[in-house]
Amino acid sequence: MGKTKLGLPLEYQKLPEYFDAHNIGEDTELKNSVIERLLKKHQIKTVLDLTCGTGSQVFYLKKHNYEVTGADLSPQLLTIARDRATKEKLDTKFIAGDMRTLKVGEFDAVITIFNAIGHLTKPGFEKAIRNIHKNLKTGGIYIFDIFNLKALTDQVIENFAMHTQKKVKDTTVHSMQCSTIDRIKGLLTSYDTYMIQKNAGKPEIFNNKFQLQIYTSQELKEMLIKNGFRVLNRYGMNGEEFIEDKTLNMLTVSKKDD
Repeated sequence: MGKTKLGLPLEYQKLPEYFDAHNIGEDTELKNSVIERLLKKHQIKTVLDLTCGTGSQVFYLKKHNYEVTGADLSPQLLTIARDRATKEKLDTKFIAGDMRTLKVGEFDAVITIFNAIGHLTKPGFEKAIRNIHKNLKTGGIYIFDIFNLKALTDQVIENFAMHTQKKVKDTTVHSMQCSTIDRIKGLLTSYDTYMIQKNAGKPEIFNNKFQLQIYTSQELKEMLIKNGFRVLNRYGMNGEEFIEDKTLNMLTVSKKDD
């Protein structure tokens, strides 16, 4: 994020109007409900979503009576979130900023969801952890998810390949993606092609390459301990039991040390 060496997906950069079409799916409600249950378990009242995008988690939690602030690196995505808040008459604050440096206040919990930390290099993520520590009350919790390096088999990488077509108002969005993995460096590289066609007009084609930094659960534990947190628990993104070499997307719940 920012001047990251890993790059960013197209919908973060040139195509923010198609962010939801690409990122919000049938399982989003389930994922949001898992996060909400974890926050409820830890008696959380105030939440800072440091990578809120267009506000999926923010709006879900707001409607479940949490006091939520959203922040993101992309002003374009925040504009979409603010417009939605206005339409739904929700009093929600959205702030532009980088999770590595943005200081908003002291919250009961901070969240960064949907592989958001993967867009940071390892030193960048450690910087973000230290900054998240500053945005938490004593004893506050940090919840985040990321792909599990141990579960990324060759078959899983092959299954990541996708070709989708979605309609956004008067525009058809065709998207294709395939990925490769460098297990030594923990880098998942994705190659995207978008074809955007408005009505029957001439389609525009966009190509992009970006990387996600992937971790094992042990790597994450060591990084969190080093930067003032301890791991409370891990889950699958859908709330299931975490299995070291099977759970593809691990959801980590950590606590700011007293």
